[in-house]
Amino acid sequence: MKATNSPSAPLVLKIVGVILILSSLVDYLSLLIPFRFSDKAWLAGAVTQLVDRGIIPMVGLAFLFIAYFFEAGSLNLERGKPFLSLRFWALALAGLLGVVFLFLVPLHLNNTRQASAQAIEQIGRQATEAEGQVDTQVQQRQAQLSGLLKDEAQLKRLNDTIASGQVPPDQLAQLQEVQKQLTQLKANPGALDSQAKEARNKALIQIRDRKQQLEQQARTESWKTGLRVGVSSLLLSLGYSMVAWSGLREMGIFRSRRKAPTR
Repeated sequence: MKATNSPSAPLVLKIVGVILILSSLVDYLSLLIPFRFSDKAWLAGAVTQLVDRGIIPMVGLAFLFIAYFFEAGSLNLERGKPFLSLRFWALALAGLLGVVFLFLVPLHLNNTRQASAQAIEQIGRQATEAEGQVDTQVQQRQAQLSGLLKDEAQLKRLNDTIASGQVPPDQLAQLQEVQKQLTQLKANPGALDSQAKEARNKALIQIRDRKQQLEQQARTESWKTGLRVGVSSLLLSLGYSMVAWSGLREMGIFRSRRKAPTR
């Protein structure tokens, strides 16, 4: 028993396909407006979103061609006046998208490389600024400890505050650390400079380790994003190009006319 096709099925498929294609094009325009080509971060994000949504027009094209298959019983498209056919313009759009996504591959790879270089440069500037602040902080700390050593009244108040048991736990740990340092410095006043040097070296090591971690993270994210988006864009370009080529060839656009034999 044969199943009969619903007369409304091709129309529904065409409507769905056209809506998917048009809505995706409007979405692309909204992503690109306002256009900021000089902003590498914006450009990388825009290209990534374009590629991530690049499959939607292809799904719309698939709905259109399934509808035409149901109508004609085959995918052999009529060859008369192809420029007046919706199928021709759908295939032309597929060819255009194939070129666009192919162009996005080197554009995104180059832009990702530049964005990564800018991020690493910014990380370096922030690390340099943090290193410059270390000396100031260490000097302030050194002056504070030196002042406490010379002021017996403040030292007594510090000891009384710790002994009172009314200090919150987070502040108590800091005060006990200060008390420990003061006790050591009181026994050996010359150790103040060595403690300051040790604190400075420790802070610099932490800053440089953090800098290396952030730089490695920036390089890894750049490599992963560039590879994923680049490969996806290349696959989309191949897919749209194959759809356009095969469809236009069936319509006879790329079919060369045979010359009549000469007598």
